[in-house]
Amino acid sequence: MKLHTLENYEVALLRFMARPLNHQGYAGELCASFEQEHGAHIPADHYAVLESGSERWHKNLNWARYFLTQKGLLDSPKRGVWRVTQAGLDWVQQNPTATRIAGKASRRRSSRARATTPAKKPESGITLEMLQQTGKLMPADQFRQVWGALYDQLLAEEQAKAITEITQAELGRRTRRWLDEVHAFLSGKGASTPSSEVLCDWIHFCYTVELYREAAALLPYVNEGEVAPAICKRAKRIAEVCRSKLAG
Repeated sequence: MKLHTLENYEVALLRFMARPLNHQGYAGELCASFEQEHGAHIPADHYAVLESGSERWHKNLNWARYFLTQKGLLDSPKRGVWRVTQAGLDWVQQNPTATRIAGKASRRRSSRARATTPAKKPESGITLEMLQQTGKLMPADQFRQVWGALYDQLLAEEQAKAITEITQAELGRRTRRWLDEVHAFLSGKGASTPSSEVLCDWIHFCYTVELYREAAALLPYVNEGEVAPAICKRAKRIAEVCRSKLAG
């Protein structure tokens, strides 16, 4: 399943954590394992780095974790740890083919969830930065019990600021501009030679808009010595996926 929407991320994350080896773990380790397993299903543009320094897919995964927690399907026994609840395991077992998780956040807590105090209103003057500093001074489980709900709320509000409002027309203009540059280069009409880093960006872009032929054709022009190994590796992986789609 391609991870285009937050709903896609929710389902994929819950199924991932329902596996015995993934029932509970530190967020960083689980995110790394999730990418390793689902990397081919993550759209190329979701690897874009946001102003926060994290990649878009990572932000989406954290949003998915937040919504699953609100629905009672995941919980956090201590700060930095994700855990699937019995309700989450039951959902996976009862919905083997579902592509979305219906329902809103539940106020009921499963037997595996730790009780937390209700979220305090942001009008109290408490900021996310204040809670982050507080978290460094308190035991993780105590922080979650006292401040967990408010921290999650303020974090979600801060992350939402990264969402850009854009019209379909403007999105089309921006996409067309990139595509024109790609086609000009491939046809030998480009005004200048793009750097290898730009070529990798183009590969991601072409894959995102399902221009698999262009994405595959761009890879041979990438000089591995000019870009970070991780960027080159990702471009190669995307190009391989594109070639397989063209062959199919």
